Parts: sequence; C-alpha cells; structure tokens
Amino acid sequence: MSETLGGLVSCIKDLNRVVGESLVKGTKLYRNRYTIDDEIGYGGFAKIYRAREQDRVEPVAIKMANKSDDPSYAKSLREEAKIIQRFNHQNIVRIQLIPRVDKNGSVPYTNAVELSGSPVFFVMEYLHGGTLDAYLGQVKQLSVQEAVAISLHVARGLDHMHQCGFSHNDLKLENIVFRRLIVAGEPFSPVLIDFGIATRVQQPSAGSLYIMPPEQVARVKMVAPPEVTNGIDRTKIDVWGLGVVLYRMLGGQLPFSGRSERSLTQQINRSRPISLCSLAGNIPPELEELVIDGCLAKAPENRLNLLELGRFLAKFADGDVVAQQSADAGKSAGIFGRLFGR
Repeated sequence: MSETLGGLVSCIKDLNRVVGESLVKGTKLYRNRYTIDDEIGYGGFAKIYRAREQDRVEPVAIKMANKSDDPSYAKSLREEAKIIQRFNHQNIVRIQLIPRVDKNGSVPYTNAVELSGSPVFFVMEYLHGGTLDAYLGQVKQLSVQEAVAISLHVARGLDHMHQCGFSHNDLKLENIVFRRLIVAGEPFSPVLIDFGIATRVQQPSAGSLYIMPPEQVARVKMVAPPEVTNGIDRTKIDVWGLGVVLYRMLGGQLPFSGRSERSLTQQINRSRPISLCSLAGNIPPELEELVIDGCLAKAPENRLNLLELGRFLAKFADGDVVAQQSADAGKSAGIFGRLFGR
C-alpha cells in the first residue's frame, strides 16, 4: 500500500454489530485487510487499536467510532480524517489512504466509504514511542535543552496546521506522542495527534479545561465578560497550550491546578503561575519570561505568535539535542492511553 500521506475514512464491511466493547485480538476488518492486535487508546467517541495490514511488516493504528448507530460519532471521525488529510509534516501524525477495488477492477484510493450500519474508522501510522505524559511520568522533569527541543518540534507542527488554516485547540501532554521509543543519546521525535476538536481558526471549539486559556474558558464556562470571547484568535489558543506543555516539562508541574472546575477556572483567569525559577534552579529568567509572559499571558493579543516563539526558543537550544534518559519500553512503547477528552 502506498505510503502517501492523506486522509481516509472507511467502514468495516464484515462487522455487523455496534462497537461498544473492544474488538478482540484477531478480528478482521475491511475484506480481511486489517487484523486487530489490541486496544491502545480510548475515549468517549472512539477507540484506537494496533493492527496488522496485509503484506506489511509495520503495524498500523486504527481509530474507530464507538457506535455505528450514532451519526455524530461517524461525523466526528470523518471530519477529523478530512482535517488531517490536509497536513503533510513530520511533527503531525500520518494518515494512510485505503485502496478500494471498484467494479472494473481498478484500485482508487479513497478517503470516504459509506457502508450502512458499520462503525467508521480511519488508519494512521503506528507511533512506537508513547506519549509525552508517559515519559514525564518516568523522568519527572526535563533539562532546559530537552524541553526546548521538544517544544520547537511541536511549534513547527502547530505552525504548519495554522498555515493550513486550522488550530488544534487541545494541545496537551497526552496529545504529543513520539514516533520512536526514546533512547538516551538519540534525538526526540514528537508528533501531534488527536484532531477531534481541531477547527478552522475562526470557528469555536471545546477542549480540556486544564489547558484552556482564559478566552476559551470564558466561552465554554461563561466566567468572563462577553467582550473577552469575541474575535478569538485560535492560533493563540495553541500558543497557550504549548506554554502549558513547556511549563510542565521545565517545572515538573502544571501551571494551574484546582480541586474543582470552579477553582481551576479562577486560577486560569486570575492567577499568575508559580515562578519556574523557584521550581527548578537551572532555568534562565529569560526562558521563564518567555513561557509565563509570552505564552501564558491572560490576554491573547499579548502572547507571542508561533514564529516569534520559535525564534526565541531557538536561542536556548544548543546544536543537536538528544535525550538524556531512555524511556521504559514496557511503560511507553506504543501506549497511547486515554487520548480523547471528549
């Protein structure tokens, strides 16, 4: 099958039941083209499975709607695949086209097949390295250069999205996955995943509260004056999300926390994060200023854009940065965890 990057949405032809429970190992999909190995991620709308494809050595990842009888589930996955189809960047997960044999025997590649009564799925590359969240659970905290190197990769992926007219809207540790298992002495390979609530930069969206900037909290939770929610620049929502990720990598904790949605919302809207320099003594004050004032500014117009952010971050990267600690293969490799906050 071609390695061409693109989007696909396909349906299971021979599976005649609603997928509420996980598919069992060995389940065959789409004219026996794919064989399920195991479930590697789940959420309210979809599950992700590792699978094997006919005549290929490398596994693939299949994201499948949980229900075949709810049109919103199918619509969500179709829209996500169409969005990812537009991207072609090393820091964004790759989607595979699926071959469809038509009546005259030709094999056109398709990104939409409608088969009545079947759950919708699309096929992605399988990412071997696990999530950034899982890696931080093992190493707790990264060096300045490691954190900056990962952030630069993520920023480049986000900038590509923005150039294509879309914002991610849900950038968090669980949605950054490494293409390869992290090995000490080798470079990082972070990849953006989960575009289920990605939108055109002008459209509204929902997301995970703990990584929302004030203007997004205001729209979702109605806790700020209406003028704050008008004309939201969604590219700045992704800058905020990257700031949260960078703060966690450098400081070992999230910039905002709370025992309830109300207290977390108040912190996001009113509180300044704890100084990174007080959490980790090796952080340059200029980098702290970049994260807290350049990414986590309450007013979106006061945040840097991604080009500015990348230029400033590059000042803290010294040559080719490699991982200082290997990831635990048993805890990280291929583990996606709970990917979807929907």
